[in-house]
Amino acid sequence: MKALNLKSMSWIMALAMMFIVSFTGCSDDDGENTPGEKIEFPTLQEATCNADGTITISFKATVDWKLTSNAGWCKFVDGEFTQSSITGKAGEQTITAKISGDGQNYSDDNVAEITLTLGEKEQVIYKITRPKKVFNGLTIKDENGNVYNTENPIIIKGSGYEKIDVVYTTILTESEFEVGISTSENPDWIKVENKGEGKFNLTFNNDNTEGIDPKYSISTEKGHKLVFGVQTTNEGLINVSVPVAYEGLKENVLLFKPEYINALTVNPEGTVFTETSSGSMEGTEGVKYENQLSSTITVRDDKFHVLKITEIKTPAMGTYFYTYDVTQEPDWVTVVEEGTKLTLTVAALPEGAELRGAAILVIPEVIWNKIKDTDLQATLFTRDSDNGAPMDYLNDEYTDYIWTHFTQEPKNEEIEIILKGFYTNQEIIDWATVKEEDLIPFDNSDQTISTSEYPGQIASIAWNASFPKSLLENNKSVCIQTNSIPAGHDFGVMYNPWEGEIQITNKTIDGKEYMVLTGYPSSMSFEQIMAGIGNFDTMDFAIELNIGMY
Repeated sequence: MKALNLKSMSWIMALAMMFIVSFTGCSDDDGENTPGEKIEFPTLQEATCNADGTITISFKATVDWKLTSNAGWCKFVDGEFTQSSITGKAGEQTITAKISGDGQNYSDDNVAEITLTLGEKEQVIYKITRPKKVFNGLTIKDENGNVYNTENPIIIKGSGYEKIDVVYTTILTESEFEVGISTSENPDWIKVENKGEGKFNLTFNNDNTEGIDPKYSISTEKGHKLVFGVQTTNEGLINVSVPVAYEGLKENVLLFKPEYINALTVNPEGTVFTETSSGSMEGTEGVKYENQLSSTITVRDDKFHVLKITEIKTPAMGTYFYTYDVTQEPDWVTVVEEGTKLTLTVAALPEGAELRGAAILVIPEVIWNKIKDTDLQATLFTRDSDNGAPMDYLNDEYTDYIWTHFTQEPKNEEIEIILKGFYTNQEIIDWATVKEEDLIPFDNSDQTISTSEYPGQIASIAWNASFPKSLLENNKSVCIQTNSIPAGHDFGVMYNPWEGEIQITNKTIDGKEYMVLTGYPSSMSFEQIMAGIGNFDTMDFAIELNIGMY
């Protein structure tokens, strides 16, 4: 018996075992370890296409795919046919979608959604908008013949707040059919007036139920449209819509609440504003405002520009003349803006500083943008130099924008000016020898001198003197004494109806100043001598003196 070769058997068995293991491993690989293809959808795209147009849709599919349209007017081209769905194998794809006019109307745009199916998953990958049908039987224009359409929207003009300040936006329509505007289909903030023959006047409706304030503009981005109805013969009522916007409150309107109409003065500390009844010297004190001025602004879209300028106040001719310098901003005036609220404060006047003034203009932003690069001095003001002193007048189109103007003056230790009347009982040859005791005071009976309860023509304080002309007989004199003449002022005469007959001079007697009248009037009249204490160059007078005789 032949013995077995165990070494050879071991090798054969080992080889058989390796074969079995190798076969089993391949089977597992084929069944479990082959991963599926990754599914990715393209990014959603949107497009607009008119009827009878086409859209190209491109995508990459890693598995078999299917495209579906949810709109009957949007179908895929498949050879000579069009259909609502189309399928294909994996790979790069380019599909054409054809847009028809089926179901298209004059009122609404239509949107088709294109859905891509990959395996068991689906997703909208395209949205196609088909614009509404264009009705060519209606033309909508403005008064200048410009056509309104999607690219040129209707913009409602802004009116003022006063009922008389209404601005209409006039629309003209041209059609062979009857045209109307349906208020039920249009924004409530639009007020429509049908003027007949295709003409419509549009304004902002202040009583709108949406609570929209007329001062705020409304852009086309809000999506508002004005709908015109056209009653056709064959197609019935057709609605034609045009985008509509609103420009906001009338561009040149600006309101202050409260207003500061009159000129103001500010005390040196900057804590009290005092209103005067007018800009003249005769103006009386009025309302006082403590510490600050404050107003709320009403203007289009709450947008405005604050302009601070220097005011120069010059006394002359018994009044005040104002000039302005737009190049000098008064840095001692602070204006704080909090939304539509303005608050103004003034710094204290430095020790030894002279009078200073400021004017504050608040200008609608739309107006400011038109003038800010111009010569503002010439744009805003007109200067008049024909009335004794230069005077700047704010041009008419900007007068509503003056918020306030004021001056701040140093404290004046004013001495009350007192006048007294005297006369001589003889002609005076040498006035240097005359003493006050040589003069006879007015008796306040036949001869009087006193202040008037009314302001004068050239000064806020007026004195009246009256005496018989007999006091001037035989070259005797009447003397009017003043206790004070302020610095820069003189005691003089503006008008003497007896020029050449009555001489008026100034004398100093015992250190006091007098105006002396000497001479006899040849005839009498109701006229008076007008004199005063003041600056005769600037016509700034402390008092006025009217002298009458009988």
